[in-house]
Amino acid sequence: MVERDDYAAIRDRLVALARAHGLRCDWAETSRRQRFLLLWDPAGRVAARAIVPLYPGETPELVEALERGLATLFGDDWLED
Repeated sequence: MVERDDYAAIRDRLVALARAHGLRCDWAETSRRQRFLLLWDPAGRVAARAIVPLYPGETPELVEALERGLATLFGDDWLED
C-alpha cells in the first residue's frame, strides 16, 4: 500500500503504473506545493493529466481527486495496490 501522505511514494507509484501501461511521464512544477503531470501514450498523445500535491498529508482532498482522476486509466483504488 502506498503511503497517501508521502509525495515520493505517490510519485513512484505513478511512474511504475505509467511504465506498466506503456506511458511516459512529464513533470512540471506549477507551484511550490504541487506538480503537474502529463502521461503520454506511445503515439505521442496525452493519455492523462493530473495535479500531484507535494505535501499530500496537508491536502488529502487533492490526493482523493488525483486518485479519482486517474481511475479511468489505472483502475479504481490504483493508489491502494
